[in-house]
Amino acid sequence: MVTFIDTATMDTPAKTESLRFMSDYSDFCESYGGCPSDPEFMDRWIEEYANDRDPIDSFVSLQEQKNLKLQFCNAKEEWDQVKDYVRIYIENNCVKHHEVNDIISMQNDWDKFTEIRSMNEHSNGFIVEGISSKHFRLVCEILKIAGGDGASLVKDERY
Repeated sequence: MVTFIDTATMDTPAKTESLRFMSDYSDFCESYGGCPSDPEFMDRWIEEYANDRDPIDSFVSLQEQKNLKLQFCNAKEEWDQVKDYVRIYIENNCVKHHEVNDIISMQNDWDKFTEIRSMNEHSNGFIVEGISSKHFRLVCEILKIAGGDGASLVKDERY
């Protein structure tokens, strides 16, 4: 619950610091779609954002996630699967993109990625399970990595 401070009774340095804090808090609230005068905003924020932080949050801000989601994903399930894919990359300290695909294949988990998976044909003739080129670009953008130096993708087909 937010406590309101009566700045009229404060000395000047304390008042200045208090007003600076309140301005920062206002900016914070607005950046998360809240209002500083809403006494339940912080409780809702903590419930939504402060528990079980997602590894993706350390790579892109929540605002950037929102923009990427709008740009690349048509459905919540699709975005959730991208986040799960990125989580595998981060939690397994992957260096190359194909390592995530190998992990998913070894665990026989491609059914958990129905919205983003595809059969990928590369210029060297290999056809492998992976993610669509659209989602590959998204994952690279989130992780701030390049595609790599492997054989170029010729065709991706959802399955």
